Amino acid sequence: MLFCVDKWRRPLLDRTRPFAVINRQKRSLMEALQDGHPDRLQCGLEVSGRLFILNLEKNRDLLPNPPNIFYYLPNGTGVSVRAGPVTHCYYHGSVLGFPESRVAVSTCSGLRGVVTINSSLAFEVQPLEDYNHPQEDVGEVGGGSGGGSDQDLHLLFSTDTSEGNGARSCGVSHAAVPPIHSSSHMRRSKRDILSETKYIELVLVADHQEFLNFQRNNKTIIYRLLDVANQVDWYYRPLNVRVALTGMEIWSDQDKISVEKNPTSTLNNFLEWRTRDLLPRFRHDNAQLIMGGSFDGTTVGMASQSSMCSRDRSGGVSVDHLVSVLGVASTIAHELGHNLGMSHDTAERRCACQNEPRLGGCIMEPSTGFLPGQQFSSCSAADLSVSLLHGGGMCLFNMPRPERLLGGPRCGNLYVEKGEQCDCGLIQDCKDPCCNASTCQLVPGAQCSSDGICCHNCKLRLAGSVCRQPLGECDLPEFCTGTSPHCPPNVFLQNGEPCQSSTSFCHGGVCANMNTQCQMLWGPNATSAPDVCFSSVNKQGNKYGNCGQLTNGSYIPCAAADVHCGRIQCRGGRERPLLGTNAEILTTTFNHTSLVCRGTFFHLADDVSDPATVAQGTTCGPGKACLDQKCTDVSVFGVDDCRSKCHHHGVCNSNRNCHCDVGWAPPDCRSSGLGGSVDSGPATAAAESDPVRAALLVIFFLVLPLVLFFLVLRLPRVRRQLAFITANSLMHKSRRHNRTASGQRADGRNGEQVHPLRYHLNPPTDIALSPPHKEQVHQRPAPPTKPLPPDPALTPPPQLSQPSQPRPVVPIKPCQLPPLSHPHVPPGPSHPTTKPSLQAVASAAPIRRPPVPPIRPNNPWKVDKSFV
Repeated sequence: MLFCVDKWRRPLLDRTRPFAVINRQKRSLMEALQDGHPDRLQCGLEVSGRLFILNLEKNRDLLPNPPNIFYYLPNGTGVSVRAGPVTHCYYHGSVLGFPESRVAVSTCSGLRGVVTINSSLAFEVQPLEDYNHPQEDVGEVGGGSGGGSDQDLHLLFSTDTSEGNGARSCGVSHAAVPPIHSSSHMRRSKRDILSETKYIELVLVADHQEFLNFQRNNKTIIYRLLDVANQVDWYYRPLNVRVALTGMEIWSDQDKISVEKNPTSTLNNFLEWRTRDLLPRFRHDNAQLIMGGSFDGTTVGMASQSSMCSRDRSGGVSVDHLVSVLGVASTIAHELGHNLGMSHDTAERRCACQNEPRLGGCIMEPSTGFLPGQQFSSCSAADLSVSLLHGGGMCLFNMPRPERLLGGPRCGNLYVEKGEQCDCGLIQDCKDPCCNASTCQLVPGAQCSSDGICCHNCKLRLAGSVCRQPLGECDLPEFCTGTSPHCPPNVFLQNGEPCQSSTSFCHGGVCANMNTQCQMLWGPNATSAPDVCFSSVNKQGNKYGNCGQLTNGSYIPCAAADVHCGRIQCRGGRERPLLGTNAEILTTTFNHTSLVCRGTFFHLADDVSDPATVAQGTTCGPGKACLDQKCTDVSVFGVDDCRSKCHHHGVCNSNRNCHCDVGWAPPDCRSSGLGGSVDSGPATAAAESDPVRAALLVIFFLVLPLVLFFLVLRLPRVRRQLAFITANSLMHKSRRHNRTASGQRADGRNGEQVHPLRYHLNPPTDIALSPPHKEQVHQRPAPPTKPLPPDPALTPPPQLSQPSQPRPVVPIKPCQLPPLSHPHVPPGPSHPTTKPSLQAVASAAPIRRPPVPPIRPNNPWKVDKSFV
């Protein structure tokens, strides 16, 4: 086989004709795709006599549906395409029989992309028609597979760049970054952050030179950008980060900014345009400018360090310097890495890279050959983790809406769409025990799929369970809703909220502080310099002290009110800054004293903007914070206005919604409720909303008032019942009190102790007994005022056969006597001395009644007049 190189000096490996495998039958790839691009595709490639079978699946996460595409007419009129004829023909996959393989290709017009077999073998495939231009020479390549026309002929390029030259450099590398010691809270959060999928909603912008390079064809550029985005997403998948192309813009009439040879000026111009023009049109997390020209020197891109999700600095610029999408895709992935907080892979850091250097190495290496890096190293993964733990990338936890994905709903695309209960991907890839991969329905008995943080053992976690811990003082927690297995989107405190005991202000979810920024630059013992250092240095308007830079490269001196928003001035710490091996250090001494100010100008790399500027939101005076290098009153953030909306029972989040304290209900924290916000879910812990507590509340607020109301309505009857119960109780107490231990009772008048009444069964012989007389029973008279002694007459006597016998007859119960016709007999003296004659009484008032036993003279009880 004869090897040669193309004009970009890529080694040409082979030529081949890809084919599709349908029902185990070999078909031409072009014929198989005539009726459209299937969701799953299996195709073959013959490379140097070896056959590789590619298992491909559409990348459903790539872009929204309909796509957001913007371009301009020649007269400058902007055109927005919301439902254009964009065909989804972008695939990710693997090679059959190679577990470590990865594939990212498109089938829009032939087969185009990268196939990685393992760490030592990878190649790029492209249609021959990409080179059918007079100025291009692909040389001679032997070993073509099969016959046929050149229409389906493809070229294979080796990714081995050991023979290449003309490497692209990123500038001076970073120094080794010391490890950051996390608290136990951060260690617990780390597992959740790494396991939870992050999403970057990306916008790609093509400048006017890129439009000219592709023959002024908007459709060609659109598919070019889709190829780039598909490849970038493929790079980030191992880090559990997905890249979704939110929109594309083509400057088809002219550039909207000044595109210069200086990468710093171009980057600043682009970021200003993004803040002013692009963000108001639609929401996104990051924007990258793709240039058809070039920068001075070997620089192919530039971005701001640790700026992901920020309104003013989340973006970068990259040069489309190769005909292959790999070059610009790897450059964009590199610049996105800087936005995410990744530093360069250097020898001092001893990063582990699974991709061999001759195959491009890793993405965050400071310099590359013709083929840039194809994977992220262990250092990049660690940098991303540390950045997220410190509050970077707050917007990455918001999942794009699945109904907007290009291609419509489909089981197996990892998004739960209408008609689906779960989606764990392809059957061979699904590892979710709660989800049926073939039907995208939950298994019997499951409430949710295990891909969500709020799902445990196929059961939904209780509402109020924390699913995302706050990553700092300016972050807010998110809670499970009890109805969804997914954690709500990430939100944080509104910009301008005070933090660190009201000595600093929150901005972008981070508590900005000069001491912290100095420690990041100079080490743990560094602190902010005195005010005189900021005033003296930042008024000079040079690279060591300034409040910004003009497009022509000149520096802006700081006004007296803005000196604390220019370059950071520190003292103490290490002799050399942590970042940049050749950083320029400025030491200033005042009045020949020991007061030393330390400033620096970093040569981090040509693709990274200088981080020595005072951070946004840093305090610059009482009630003032730095905003765009101006010392601004914090009232511009509107914190007080938003707090009044929350009625002082909560704070405002980044969406300007109230995050209520526990016990108050969103959205305005005016009434009682569970706390939290409409964005983050209810804040009440699950233990505080159990059924027992709910039942007690119902009893206290509903049942008890009803019982009290019923008792009030029945109050008169209740009073009578209470009086009757009280009288009975007093009667029993009196009876127990009058009883003595010997069975005797005391006289109620003088306390004399007397024997109890004893009834004689044998009456005296001088009293004639009358037979029992039945008479009409009248109503019982009123009861006595004092209880009567037990009546022996209740004991039934034996029956008398003849009245003449002396045996007494005692009735079972006392008879009620009719009213007497004669006047009542007044009661006798208190202490009668003689026994009254019962016979005389009987002869004087001859009434028929049962015999009455004799009454002893010392009877303390009053005599009922009815018996007299």
